[in-house]
Amino acid sequence: MTTVKCEMIDLLTIYKISLFLIVGLALLYGFQSYYPEFISFFSNAFPPLIAGVVVVVSGISLEKYWHRTRERFSIVWLCFTIGLFLWFLGESVWAGYTLILGVDIPYPSIADAFWLLGYIPFFIALLLYVKIFRLALPRKMLIISLATTVVLAILVFIALITPLLGAGEDLTTLIVDFAYPLLDLTLFSVAFLGLLIFVKGGVGKSWLLINAGILANVCGDILFSYTTAQEIYYNGHPLDILFDLGYLFFLLAFYVHTKEL
Repeated sequence: MTTVKCEMIDLLTIYKISLFLIVGLALLYGFQSYYPEFISFFSNAFPPLIAGVVVVVSGISLEKYWHRTRERFSIVWLCFTIGLFLWFLGESVWAGYTLILGVDIPYPSIADAFWLLGYIPFFIALLLYVKIFRLALPRKMLIISLATTVVLAILVFIALITPLLGAGEDLTTLIVDFAYPLLDLTLFSVAFLGLLIFVKGGVGKSWLLINAGILANVCGDILFSYTTAQEIYYNGHPLDILFDLGYLFFLLAFYVHTKEL
């Protein structure tokens, strides 16, 4: 009883800290006109920090759930950790470009290679996790999930096709512009299936947070692709908070998962 109570207190504390951080980020970006130089620095320096914390929390989860190399659940958490580590490298390289080399907006760059590669192990982790419990998912739910993802992908494509093509960007930039939101939706298609399976179970909160993190990235990547194409993006743009929230939701998801299972 004492152990359970301590875990509940720990989670409550984590939720309070997260809420405080969300409110703090909202205020920080909301009043950025008073400190443009600081927000420019913060928007580049904070993402590697929070991404690094997520990698550590994912690594702790990996240590807890690791049993054997061939066990599927062990591979799930190894892939989660590898994917998040690649995203951390992407954030670090971007910060290096902007804060050390003085490149204003390094896009596309080597940072994008790390970010895009990170989607592969992250997708594998989600897919393997869901496949373990796929028999618990009714066929009707599978159809609903796939239909939702297809509709969202079409809407994203329609929303971006005109402004991106009209911006006269080179082919590489166009491919990267579309790659991020479409890969995000690919992750969401699997994560949403997981949410349908586990929403009433012991890890329901974790899967809800994973979906929230992916949706934050969907919105952030769509807006980033649009604003960079229109040349209105800048370091410290309010949309940057979406990426910070994405990492925060992933951090919470993996931390909560270690407490629920």
